[in-house]
Amino acid sequence: MAIEAALCELLSEDNSTPMGKWDYISHQVVASPFKAIDYMDKMDIFGYRYIPGYRTKSRYLVVEIKKDEATDDVIGQIMKYVDWIQGEYAYGDYSMIEAYVVASGFSDSVRRKKDRECVRYYTKGCRPAISCIWSSVKLIQYEFIDNKLRLREV
Repeated sequence: MAIEAALCELLSEDNSTPMGKWDYISHQVVASPFKAIDYMDKMDIFGYRYIPGYRTKSRYLVVEIKKDEATDDVIGQIMKYVDWIQGEYAYGDYSMIEAYVVASGFSDSVRRKKDRECVRYYTKGCRPAISCIWSSVKLIQYEFIDNKLRLREV
């Protein structure tokens, strides 16, 4: 929870993080169809950014946080959230989504799995339809230095 709270504050105020500044940030947002609360999937952090000068959303943010080193299963978890946002908020447009996994470390296995599985093919527009490839999942390593949360992209 401490990492989640610190990250929410950073993302809403600090543009110098690897994830940038976001206009709206929330935590523990439901990311599954309605079911018993004990079985609902929840994104650690969800947010969005507006088009500068307008109140129109231009990007959606999803962050999955692991307090220790990330394991291979986090890749399936973050992609489940990405697919949910694409269907519920982004009108099928994966390019509107930025996804991050934040952990204290990442094994080579997790990095390889990310490269293999964090890819989506989709179609944008019509007449003419444009085939697109999305692969915007980034791995962010955290550490505490002088009681401050520090982030760096792996």
